Amino acid sequence: MGFFSCGLVRWRTADSLTLWRSAPLNLEGYVHGVPEGIEISRILSSHPGPARRFSVSYYGDYHSVFAADLGGWLQSSALDRLQELQLHQVIRVPESALHRFSSTLRVATFISCIFKDGKNGSAELQFQLPLLTQLSLVNVVISASYLHALLAACPALQSLLLRCDGDLPRVQIASPRLKSVGVHSGWTKLNKVRQLVIKDAPCLERLLLFGGNKMDVLVISAPRLHILGKLQNNNFPRFIHSGTSTVQGSNTIASMTAVVVSSLKVLAISNVKLCPGMVINLMKCFPHLEKLYIQIKRLVVENWFRYQENIGALDIRLRKIVLANYQGYKSQVNLPKFFISNARVLELMRFELIFANVSCKWIERQHSLLEVEKRASMGAQFNFVSGNILTGCSQDAEVHDLSITDPFQRFHH
Repeated sequence: MGFFSCGLVRWRTADSLTLWRSAPLNLEGYVHGVPEGIEISRILSSHPGPARRFSVSYYGDYHSVFAADLGGWLQSSALDRLQELQLHQVIRVPESALHRFSSTLRVATFISCIFKDGKNGSAELQFQLPLLTQLSLVNVVISASYLHALLAACPALQSLLLRCDGDLPRVQIASPRLKSVGVHSGWTKLNKVRQLVIKDAPCLERLLLFGGNKMDVLVISAPRLHILGKLQNNNFPRFIHSGTSTVQGSNTIASMTAVVVSSLKVLAISNVKLCPGMVINLMKCFPHLEKLYIQIKRLVVENWFRYQENIGALDIRLRKIVLANYQGYKSQVNLPKFFISNARVLELMRFELIFANVSCKWIERQHSLLEVEKRASMGAQFNFVSGNILTGCSQDAEVHDLSITDPFQRFHH
C-alpha cells in the first residue's frame, strides 16, 4: 500500500509507478502554501483510485484558496471509496464531502475545524454514515444540535473522541453500538463541555475523561461499562439507579454512597485528596473492581484503621493497584497499607515513584512501613519503579484501539 507525504515522493521507474497506481491510495499532505497544494493535485490526478486514507493539514494564511483547493481534491475520482478522512485546520467542513463518502467512510478525524449549522440554525444532515466506526472531534467548533445530529447519522459508531473549542452546554450520548467514549471538557470558560450525559449506550465499555474544566457527568444507561477514568473529584459520574427515575450518588467521591455499579472492573482517579471515607465509598460503589490506578495528589493525614469496622462487610476484589507519584511519606503510606491489609486476592501493587532512583535500603524501609509481612494476600508482589521511564498510550489510542484491554497501563520506554 502506498503512503505519501506531499513533496517528498518522486517515482523514478515505470515499474514503481505502476505498483503505486495499482495500490489503494494513502495520501497525507501538509500544506503551507501553493507548492504543496500543487503537489497534492498532481498526485490525485495521477492515481486512478480507489483511496484508503486521505489526510490534509493546512498551516498557511490563505484559507479561501485552500478551501477552493480542498473542495476540488475531495471531488477527485482518486478518492473514490475513501475509507479514512482526516482534516486539520479547515474553516468549514464541507458537508458535500461527507455525503460523497457516506457509503464507504469508516474513520473520520477533524482537528481544529469548524462545523456550521444550516440556514436558520438548522442542524439537519442530508447524509448518513452507516459504516463509520471511529470519530475524532478535536478542538472543533460545533453546536450541540449539530453534534447530536452527526452522532445520530453514525449508527455503527464504536469509538468517539471529543474535545471542543467552544461552549457545549450539554452533550448527550445515545448510540446502539458505541463501545468507547473519550471527552476533554476544555480548559477555558469559553471552551468547555458543561455536561456529559450517557443516556443510552448498551455496548459502552469504557468512559475516559481527560481533564479540563469541571464537567457534570451523568450515566443513565451503560450496563456494560467496565473501564472508567481518569476521574477527578469534580467530575465523578452520577449514576441513575436501575428501575428508578431519580439520580443516585453524587459527583464527588466523598459523598457517593447510594449507587452500586457492578460492571466496573478498571478505575483510574487522579489529583484527588483522598481520605479513608472516600476509599471505602469507592469499594462500595464498585464491588467488582479488579484494577485501581491512583495518581496521588494529597492524602488526608488520618487514622485509616479507625475505619476498620466499616470495611468488615466489604469483599475487596482488587488484583492490581498502581500508585503514581509515590514518594513514601507517612501520609502516603497509609493508603497502600490499607489495601495491603484488606485486599485478599491482591496480586500486584505497583509504586510509580517521582524519584529517578532509590536505594535498596529505601525499598526495605518501605516494606517495613507498609507491613507487607502482614498482607491479606500472601501471593501479592510489590514493585517500585521510576515514573520517569514509563510511557502510556496516546489519548487517541486509549479511545479508539479497542484491542487495548487496559488503557491506563504504562510501560518502560
